[in-house]
This record gives sequence, structure tokens and C-alpha cells, in this order.
Amino acid sequence: MFWNNLAEIMDRVSRNLALRPNYTMEEYQRWFDHNPDFKHNGDAERIELIEPLSLTGTNQLYRAKLWLQHPRDDRHYDEKEIVVKICKYWAHSGKNRLHRLNMLLSAFQDEIRINNLVRATNIEGVVQTFGGGIAGRHPYLKLEFIKGCSIDRVIKPKLTDEELLQRVAQMAYLANTISQLHYYQIVHKDLKPKNLLLCQNPTHKNNHKILVCDFGYAQAKMRETVSEGGGLSTPCYSAPELAQSSENITYAVDYFSFGAIMHEYLTGCKLYPKAKEIYNEDGHIASSRYMEYIKNGRENVFHDDRFPEIHNWIDNLTTFDSTERMKRSPNLFALAHKLREEVNALGFRDVNTDFLWNQLNEYGKRTF
Repeated sequence: MFWNNLAEIMDRVSRNLALRPNYTMEEYQRWFDHNPDFKHNGDAERIELIEPLSLTGTNQLYRAKLWLQHPRDDRHYDEKEIVVKICKYWAHSGKNRLHRLNMLLSAFQDEIRINNLVRATNIEGVVQTFGGGIAGRHPYLKLEFIKGCSIDRVIKPKLTDEELLQRVAQMAYLANTISQLHYYQIVHKDLKPKNLLLCQNPTHKNNHKILVCDFGYAQAKMRETVSEGGGLSTPCYSAPELAQSSENITYAVDYFSFGAIMHEYLTGCKLYPKAKEIYNEDGHIASSRYMEYIKNGRENVFHDDRFPEIHNWIDNLTTFDSTERMKRSPNLFALAHKLREEVNALGFRDVNTDFLWNQLNEYGKRTF
């Protein structure tokens, strides 16, 4: 009993000593150097951090190199550029601090499992994962490095005719990706422009496509450790039911987010332009005033005679009540191919529409 108690005390002391809001890149590198991931054949997987990409929030992102090292010499092979997402070993001081830290680390482990599940589905329109691990006390996730930017950086008003056609095609591809995730019972729950990457790499098979990333809030019903909880992620894009209840969260939350994103990507204007202001003014909570605004404050400004249905689709996709939303909204797979048909009819085609056409040929023709 004495040794058990002593071990528990020492563990608590060491964990508290390790709690820090920020580690330097050099400190993380030391953990990676001392904790290589050994494969079944004895190869050691090595990670070299190159530069920070984002140091805000509960995680830190670094651009890095990944390679395998032979156990009997220094030869490197299978080298690739990746992004390493590291869970910060930190929780604010206060009551139940270590418990809150455990919850944070557990949530990150769930994210690793979700990403592994996404990888197993072989869905093309997501940022691919190379698995996760633990370096010291730091859980981490390895992701492919996408040359490009999140779509919030390319949102603008007054698109040219060619730009609008291309963006409608990209929205069709994104709608299909989300529908594929739903097929595998994966609900993203935090779709927003910052979590969507526009690939801008001519050598990448997904060049000019929008890829889904950051499954930190995702819920997969196929995994055993399902957490039904949500929480308002980002004003304007998060479905109202995420703030109202922690139960019975469905695919409808991603429909709402997609509708808000599609409107902004095609018009340059937020569908709920005052949402963030109200949310901040009311203390960063989903107040009754905020919820009332989401219910009645939508400003749908998309109008284009070439795409007469998109205006109504945006309204239906962002219907306040989730049950009504699913009744009114088109299935995202069907919506993707309707958009593809419309841009093709206007004489436009690109990698997005070609992918959807090839996919449809594989599935066989369907009547929507």
C-alpha cells in the first residue's frame, strides 16, 4: 500500500511539473528524438519538426519531415512532408485540474481514432492521416501536408463567371465528401472555412479540390467511446442544436454548416453577418438573443439565373429546426450531382466534376 501511494503521489507531482501552456519546438523535438515509433520489422519512424504552423488553441501544428530509418544503419526511406498536430499538455489551474487534463488528452485520443477510421474508409476528399502516437506525455497526430490554404483566405465578393462556375463545382465535390463521411456514420460537427483546405499543388491528385480536415469534434457512431456532447463551435456555421442540447446530434448539423459555407463561398458574404458580434457581446454563449438571430436573421443574398435552386437550397440547409431541415434539404449526394450537372450543362468541367462523374459511373446511374 505504501509503495502504491508513493507512486501515485510521484505521478501527480511529475504531471503537475509537466503542465505548461507552451513548449518550444526544440523541446517537442527532444521528445520525438527520444521516443521513435518502432515498426514490426525493427524500422524506426523518425519525425523532424521544421516550422510552426499554428500555436493557438489546445493543439499546436508543425510542418515536419517523416521517414523510416533502417535499424542497422542510417539509411532513410519513404520520406515525406507532413503536418504534426500535438496536443498541449496543459489545463488551466483550478478545481479538478488533472481531471480536466485527462479529458483533454482523452478527446485527442478520440480524434486519432476518428482519423484512423476516416483513413480506413478511403474517402478522397479529406486530409489523409498517417496515424498517431505519444512522445513522452504528448499525444500527436500525423497528417499529410497540403500546399494551399484554408478557404476563408480566398472568400471574396464579385466573382467572375468562370470563378463562380469553378466554386460551384468545388461545392459539389465538398457536398459529396460530407455525404461519404455520413455514409460511414461520421459527423464532423465543426465544418467551417478554416477547417476546409483548398489544395493548390499541381502535383497533388486533389489539386483545385476542397479537402476536409480537423476531426477534433467529430462523432463516429461506429467507435465504442461515443460522446454525444457538442458545444457551439463557431458562430454562423454551427447548427443551433449544438448549443441547445448534448443529445441526439445528427447529420443535420453538417447540413447546416455546409449551407452557411456554400453561401459565403459563392457570395463573399456571411449568411448570418451579425452572429459573431452578438455571440461576443453576450459573453461568448449561445444566448436567447443569439438563438433568435440564427432563427430569423438569415441574409441569403445568392441570386444567379444559371443556378435558380441554390438560393432555396441554402435556406433549406440552414433551417433552424433540425428535423425540418432534414425534411426540406436535398440529400448531399444528390445535391452534389445536381450541381455537377448544372455546371456541365453550362460548358464547364474540371477535376471536381470529373471525379463526381467517374464516381457516378462506378455506382451506376441513379434516379434522384
